[in-house]
Amino acid sequence: MIGRVVFLGLLLICVAEDAGENSGFLRKPSCPNFGEEIMACPLNLAPVCGSDGNTYANECTLCARRQTTKMDILVAKEESC
Repeated sequence: MIGRVVFLGLLLICVAEDAGENSGFLRKPSCPNFGEEIMACPLNLAPVCGSDGNTYANECTLCARRQTTKMDILVAKEESC
């Protein structure tokens, strides 16, 4: 009986930890507000994976894509998809 309680407690801790990691999975990129102008992005390479499944050279290029397509593309992770 005690073994089951311990096992269920550990299982609950593992499930809670996994849910905590995935809760912040997507984040909104920090995009400057340029209105309707086309943005010029720096050429630095700092790949980010967008929620649309595409890899962008940096967060600025993701922001430019958001602006041109009017889609709500989020940052899925700070590396290539």
